[in-house]
Amino acid sequence: MLNYIKDVTEQMPTGWLNLTTHRLDIYNESLAKSQFLDQFELLCNDNNSSASALSELPTAFDYIRLGHPLSCILEWGLAKLNDLSPNNVISFSSKTIPLLGILRTNLLNNKNTLIIHTGDLPDFIDIQTLKSIYGYTFELKKIESKDDIPAFNGSTVFISQDNEFYNWIKGVNLNTYQRSTVVIRLLNQEGNPEMTWELKNAFPIQVTPTDMNSTSSEAAIETIVFAHEGLKIVV
Repeated sequence: MLNYIKDVTEQMPTGWLNLTTHRLDIYNESLAKSQFLDQFELLCNDNNSSASALSELPTAFDYIRLGHPLSCILEWGLAKLNDLSPNNVISFSSKTIPLLGILRTNLLNNKNTLIIHTGDLPDFIDIQTLKSIYGYTFELKKIESKDDIPAFNGSTVFISQDNEFYNWIKGVNLNTYQRSTVVIRLLNQEGNPEMTWELKNAFPIQVTPTDMNSTSSEAAIETIVFAHEGLKIVV
C-alpha cells in the first residue's frame, strides 16, 4: 500500500495541489471524499497509478483545503494501517479554516459577516483572495482594542494576534495561572446582548475541541469549562 501511495504522488495530476472547488451540479459535496476513495481503492487493487487513471477519479476538491485529494489519500492510508473507516479519519493543518467555514456558511445563508482586527492582519489571511477567488462578501474594520467591537447585524469575527487567552489556558496546564473575571454575553441577531453572566475569580479547567467528522458540514464547536467563585447575572 505504501509503495502504491508513493507511485501516486509521483503521477498525480497537478490540479490536486492547486484546485479547491468542484462542480456541484455534477458532484455531491457531502460525498466528495467517499466517492473519490471508492474509485481510488479500485485503482489500488489493480496497482494502477497512471496519471490518466488518476485524472479520471471523481473530484475530491472541497472549498477549504488545497490538496484535498492528497488529504483523502493520507486519511485512507492511516485508516488502512489502523483498521479504521476512512470516514472516521480527518487530517488538516490550517489557521484559516475557522474563518473560511464562517464565510461559506454565511454566504449560503445570506447572512452578513463583519471581520474586525487589531493591528495588522496575519499574513495567512489574504483579503483579495477571499473576495475575488472564493467570492465571499464581508465588511472589514480595524479597531484599537476589543472594547471597540461594534454591534452588528450578522456574524462578527474578531482577529487578533494577541495570544493572551491561550497563554492563560497554557498557564493552567503549567499551574501558573491567574484567576480573572470572565464576562459571557449571549447576543441576539443584531449583535446586542440578551443575557450577560459574570464569573468571579474564574480560570479554565477544561478545553474540549470539536468532534471532527470528515463527512459532516456542521459548524465546529469548541467547549471551555471554567471554575469560579461566584456567578452573577448582569442586567
